[in-house]
Amino acid sequence: MNLIGKLFISPHLRDSLEIPIQSEINVRVGSLIVRTRLIIREGNKKSYMLSPELNKALLLKTRKKYKIRYDHQNNIVHIGPTIGILAISLPNKNEFDPKGVQAELIYLSNIAKNYLGQVYIFTPNSIDWSSKTTKGYVYKYIRPHYGVWTSARYPLPDVVYDRITTRRSESKTSIQKTKDNLMSLPYLKYFNPSFLDKWKVHQVLDSNPQLNDYLPETYSFSKENIESMIQKYSTLYLKPIHGSLGKGIIKLTKDKSGKLHYIIHRTGRIRGKADNIEEFIKKTKKSHGNRPYIVQQGINLAKYKGAPFDIRIIFQKNSKGNWQISKKFARVAPRGSSISNLSSGGKVQTTKKTFRYLFNKKDTIEARNKEIKNMCLKIAKTIENSYDGTFGELGLDIGIDIKGHPWLIEVNSKPRKTTETVFSKIIVKNTFKRPIEFSIYLAGFCK
Repeated sequence: MNLIGKLFISPHLRDSLEIPIQSEINVRVGSLIVRTRLIIREGNKKSYMLSPELNKALLLKTRKKYKIRYDHQNNIVHIGPTIGILAISLPNKNEFDPKGVQAELIYLSNIAKNYLGQVYIFTPNSIDWSSKTTKGYVYKYIRPHYGVWTSARYPLPDVVYDRITTRRSESKTSIQKTKDNLMSLPYLKYFNPSFLDKWKVHQVLDSNPQLNDYLPETYSFSKENIESMIQKYSTLYLKPIHGSLGKGIIKLTKDKSGKLHYIIHRTGRIRGKADNIEEFIKKTKKSHGNRPYIVQQGINLAKYKGAPFDIRIIFQKNSKGNWQISKKFARVAPRGSSISNLSSGGKVQTTKKTFRYLFNKKDTIEARNKEIKNMCLKIAKTIENSYDGTFGELGLDIGIDIKGHPWLIEVNSKPRKTTETVFSKIIVKNTFKRPIEFSIYLAGFCK
């Protein structure tokens, strides 16, 4: 490896980092490694400086400030962190939905400027594998509420935060190949690697006896399973294994005469009746087709002012790598519906108001909140222990039944986060900060 430039370090910083005495050393930024001369030079207590040649070779942006650490195992000076947010594309509309992907990426890009190091958005098509670099994008405001994406060449990152937001995109061969190539790089960490399969998640969680009481009875879709379940429960939910946003869910109920009634949730609600399960499957064939579905026990949910609701929790890892609740709110179903997803017309309410309405007693509310927090932690740890890869955030939907007992309705490994809120802007900010802070932790630059 050719020597490029010089790294100047003060004696105090060298002693602090415990760098052995040597005349040459490898310096790493993201996936780029350059060999350079190591020069110990008197200076401020913990100062260091890169020569222009070394700075250029490592693609460091001169106006940014970085952290420095020493990797004892590999005898490498590591400068960073370099964090890449992987998106399928870079939306660039003048007017955009504040709840959409473009708003989320802009918010992430801007909030990341408050941290030492470099954070950029990149796409699979922007990567140059031969040089281990990528074109990265940072949002720059030109005037209030208007800006542009500016691009530059960056090293492939220390950490990838996966924000590929649709299952269809994720399933493409080219995307899978990109992810595999990134994960194979020796120093790169990758989190939120994939969407979750509802049936596999249920099987994984059901294997933990501590979670059994929180899981609705669930089976794979079949005529026999629907028949046995509808005898046991008056309401069932049939859900696509790879579905999201409440689309494709079928609610099935049986009345006292044995007649079956169903509601298909798509862009709207389609209602129908059937005399038996065979007829029901035939009538709904167009909706479920050959897609894999699960059959799930319907929970008799408590109601908030006459409407069913569930609790949405954004559960994230923080700057120390520990799970915590970043955001918790109630989603109240629209009139005449049992689906509370915001994309299906659900309304947001605080859990504080919802729980006060339900429980009334302070002790009961505190106990329920504590139980839900512990439940979330057990779910997150069980998923992590059973899946390959690292998860940094989960979206959990929790139902509360008429007796006040919590149930896990669904887990989402890539929860959408809105930049708009009718509640605390600090909470919104935290849901975007935490993945950046967790990335810094993964890169080795703990606070």
